[in-house]
Amino acid sequence: MILAAFRRRLREGATFDDFITAWGADKGFGVPARVFNAVSLDDPREVLSVGFVDVAAGDLGSAIVEVSDQEAVRHSRIDEVIESTILHSYYDLRAEHDFSSDPRSVEIGSLTSMLTVLGMPPTSDNA
Repeated sequence: MILAAFRRRLREGATFDDFITAWGADKGFGVPARVFNAVSLDDPREVLSVGFVDVAAGDLGSAIVEVSDQEAVRHSRIDEVIESTILHSYYDLRAEHDFSSDPRSVEIGSLTSMLTVLGMPPTSDNA
């Protein structure tokens, strides 16, 4: 499972709604993927996008190539409403913890995983 993180700064006068309109994908990635977008409590021009993509770390490069054309179009729209991307990174998701009540480790992709609740299938490592 890959976690993708993007921290962006909106252009002066651009709104979060403007960002979401530009950011929206025209078609899916062909693999299970969920993305959350959030606005900083300290700066309404700062947007954090965190995505979970069900691709093994070793397959990320080829997965990116498969969607590169459609992503180039989408990112050109995004560039119209952002002034900068401060963070653009991919991470190999290794751990999930539940701190709701009694802190505990959760197996990624298990029935109690937040990702499963969100509709992400179990990862190949945890199936």
